[in-house]
Amino acid sequence: MLDISLLQDDLRYIRSIAVPAGPETLQIWENEAPTVEGIIGFGQAVGLSVTRTLALALKAAWQHVLMKELGPGTDHVRLAEYIRDHPDEAQACAAKVEPGSDPVPSMDELFAMFGRHGLLAGSSLAEQDVFGELVEECLGRMFFLCPADSPELIEFACSREGARAALGDELGADPDRYRIVHATWKELEEEVATLLLKLETQTLRNERINQGWMETFGHIYVPLTELERLHSDLAELVEQVRRNPVLSAEELEEVKKELSNIHSEVRRNRKKEPAARSAVPGGGGPGGIPWTEAEQSAYEEECKALLRKIWQLTHPDRIGREGFTEAQERRLIDCYQEAMAWKEKAKLDDVEIGIARRSNAVLRIILGRVERIWEEIGEEVSGTIRVRGNNATERLAWLEARIAMLDEEIREIKANILAVAGDRDIREKEACMVPPERVGQVLAHMEERFAWYQEQIALMEEELAGLLAGGLRSVDD
Repeated sequence: MLDISLLQDDLRYIRSIAVPAGPETLQIWENEAPTVEGIIGFGQAVGLSVTRTLALALKAAWQHVLMKELGPGTDHVRLAEYIRDHPDEAQACAAKVEPGSDPVPSMDELFAMFGRHGLLAGSSLAEQDVFGELVEECLGRMFFLCPADSPELIEFACSREGARAALGDELGADPDRYRIVHATWKELEEEVATLLLKLETQTLRNERINQGWMETFGHIYVPLTELERLHSDLAELVEQVRRNPVLSAEELEEVKKELSNIHSEVRRNRKKEPAARSAVPGGGGPGGIPWTEAEQSAYEEECKALLRKIWQLTHPDRIGREGFTEAQERRLIDCYQEAMAWKEKAKLDDVEIGIARRSNAVLRIILGRVERIWEEIGEEVSGTIRVRGNNATERLAWLEARIAMLDEEIREIKANILAVAGDRDIREKEACMVPPERVGQVLAHMEERFAWYQEQIALMEEELAGLLAGGLRSVDD
């Protein structure tokens, strides 16, 4: 899946590196998609190469296609939301960007536009056949979807036009170092997303084990825990009476009331026997419907993107630096715990557990709530983290700081994976069910404990009744 950016984001980046930097030549179109020729003129005004200008011009055409798909009234905000939620569909629209098809000019018209604006003068691309090859390659490899600061697009432009010096000017004195740092950043961002999905998968696996354990043993385990609690409370009450064998009428009444409360508490806390759930065949999609490998891959990519975005916008370390109110921070932390299912208080839907999938629809709803909270402090949240900085030095510093932060996040997530994978309670429950013959042994053991607790509780209640009767006689005597 390619990184995809909107024209407005690319223009902001170009504004930070372009010379001259006059406002009249660096206008950012926020609520409209400029024409292809308008972008070509823009590229000439700020000194972009032919290839970079072509990528911007084709991106303008692509945005027109997207706007047509979404209908009247579309602006860049809706486009950003669409790209975030439907990256595959957004990329599919790129296939409709062909010379001669509305809104893309024909190959002859494109060549003429670049010539009129003087971008082809003195270039090997002044030959129409060579220019046509560049257009076809840019379309075929979809470079026009890439962000303007992506090394892929920059290197493609340099390789086609020999603009090595331009690359050095744009990326700084050491372009090789910038490319390495930029590539490291991209890899770490992807690793965070992959680890988040791995952690989510392990959490779902734990929940399925817990669910399966309750379905197998819940009918005896639930009443057994009630007997254990009753046994503990009765033992404490018996010991209390033993320490004070002579009771007044008032004290006797208090003990009887406490005994009644113990039994009432057990009844009040009694859980219903878990309902048996039918197992869903492995590999099932939503609702247990089988899906293809391609659908599985698409699901995982979307889940990774959603988890990564929510993680970035709700992680406690970040929101503490952004000036949120206490109420806003609490709301973001709630979203964080709801989305990151391994966190305390988080809950997963039984159906999600059953089909071994996290609902991406639920994650999209959570992300929407998170983005609205960010909007409350005047921050517009784009679909992708972009390199920040007004010059090469600032951008490199941002990348290095971000890499350090990602290293810390990766260590944190890996620690969480180890904790979830090694959860002692879950591992013990899993051991109770594997191999299958172990189930009968565990059930027999629970039934023995159940019978023992019943016997001990009966003995304690008999002893308590005798103590209370004796204590009252002692007072009367």
